[in-house]
Amino acid sequence: WATSMVYAAEEFPAERRGMVIGVIQAFSSLGSILCAGVVPLLLETAWGWRSVYFVGIVPLLLLAFARRDLKESKRFLEQVERKEAQPIMRIFSTPYRNRMLKLALIWGMTYVCTQNAVTFWKEFALGERGFTDAQVGHAVTIAALASMPLVFASGKLLDILGRRRGAVVIYLFGMLGVFGAYTCHSHLALTVSLIGAIFGASGVLPVLNTYTSELFPTDLRGDAFAWSNNLLGRIGYVLSPLAVGFAAGHVGWGKAVAATTLFPLLALLLILSWLPETTGRELEETARLDPAR
Repeated sequence: WATSMVYAAEEFPAERRGMVIGVIQAFSSLGSILCAGVVPLLLETAWGWRSVYFVGIVPLLLLAFARRDLKESKRFLEQVERKEAQPIMRIFSTPYRNRMLKLALIWGMTYVCTQNAVTFWKEFALGERGFTDAQVGHAVTIAALASMPLVFASGKLLDILGRRRGAVVIYLFGMLGVFGAYTCHSHLALTVSLIGAIFGASGVLPVLNTYTSELFPTDLRGDAFAWSNNLLGRIGYVLSPLAVGFAAGHVGWGKAVAATTLFPLLALLLILSWLPETTGRELEETARLDPAR
C-alpha cells in the first residue's frame, strides 16, 4: 500500500498527484466494502471460514505475477545511486528526522479517531440507540455506498483547493460526521452522520499520503512512509481501540468515541502549523527543508 503511494507520487505529474493518490486510496476503501459484502456469502459455502482465505490468495497470485514487469521509478533510477541496503534507522541521522516525527504525530493523532469511527458504531447503535442488527446493516450499507463518490473525489479536491485547504474541508467533514454518528438519535441523522464518518476515515488518508510522499527526497521517501505511518503513527491506530473500549465501559460508546474527534482537530492544527502548501510543485521542490517550518 505504501509502495503504491510512493510510485504514484514519483511517476505522475505534479498537477494530478493528489487525484492519483486519492483514487488509489479510494480503491483500497472500496475493496474493504466489497470484502464485507462477500465474506458472508463465503461463510455459507462448504468450506466455511476457510473459503475467505482461499479467495484471498487470488489477488496475491495476481500481484506476484504482475510485479515481474514492475520497474523502478524514473526518479529513483536518476536520483538514487546506491544499490546496497541501508540501515533501517538511517532517517534518524538525516535533517529530515524532525519532519518525519511531525508527520508521525499527525498520523497517530488522526488514527485515534478514524480507527474507531466505524469500528464501534454497531455496538453503539445496538446498545445505546436500540437499533436491530438489520437496521445497523442497512445504515452501514447506505453510508458506505454513499460515501464512496466522496472518497474518490477527495484526491481531486486536494489538487483543486490545495493540500492545506483541502485538509481543512476533509478533516472538518469527517470530525462532524463522527461526532454526529455517536451523538444523534434519529435513524436518518445517524445514517447521514455515518456517511461523513466513513468518508472522513478514508478521506484523511489521501491528505496524509500525499504529504508524506511529497515532503521527503526520493532516497528517503520509503523510509519516511515506513516510520511515520507504518510504525510510529500506528501507535495511535493500535492503542486507541483499547483506550476507547476502556472508556466506553465507564461512559458509554457514544461519549467515548465522540471524544476522539478532538484528536483529528489537533492533527489539523498541526498540519496548518507545520506543513507547507505543496500543490502543483515538483517533488524536488516540495522535499526541500524550510527552516521556518
